[in-house]
Amino acid sequence: MLFGTYEKECVPWSPVETPWDFGLQLLDPDIDRISSSLEVAYTHFPIFHDARIRQVVNGPFTFAPDGNPLVGPVRNQPGQWVGCGEMAGLAQGGGVGLALANWMIEGDPGYDIWGMDVARFGDWATPLYTNTKVKENYSRRFQIAFPNEELPAARPLQTSPIYARLTAENAVWGVAYGLEYALWFQREGEAPVEEVTFKRSNALRRRWVRCVNLSA
Repeated sequence: MLFGTYEKECVPWSPVETPWDFGLQLLDPDIDRISSSLEVAYTHFPIFHDARIRQVVNGPFTFAPDGNPLVGPVRNQPGQWVGCGEMAGLAQGGGVGLALANWMIEGDPGYDIWGMDVARFGDWATPLYTNTKVKENYSRRFQIAFPNEELPAARPLQTSPIYARLTAENAVWGVAYGLEYALWFQREGEAPVEEVTFKRSNALRRRWVRCVNLSA
């Protein structure tokens, strides 16, 4: 029997760089970090009590800030390509390798891989930002992702000169390429957040703001 889990209080390993001498080694077992998940597993599958733990496999795997691979040409480095951040290497490696090979040879990956293009991140994606977002992403694995959901970790990172004025107008914020931008404006007295749902959200109850007043 095999049991695996994503712990909520994840601990990054080697967040600055991977040691050059690290290959396929495993890390030391750390059962305490997943003790709460083990309790749930033992409740749902009582046979684990009898089987007991025979082997622990604890190893690192890579995440980009949004959990998707990093694929494509490296900016300002002609001839340099990247294909990494593949959280599930065996599952993703074949598709990523094919897209990367097509891109190199044909000039086009052959598929819509916008969500994996390394160009989606810039210099603003600092190690601190990356570390914070990876922890958020990891702790949310297997949670439901809702349409238009804006995750809060490492925000705000970059803001425009009118950020404070839009905030005062009860702006609901989104983020693109590290920059905060107003999605819509919530009614006065209501929290400036979108209530995520698969149905119509409270964004339909938004209010309008005269831009001329904000730019005065």
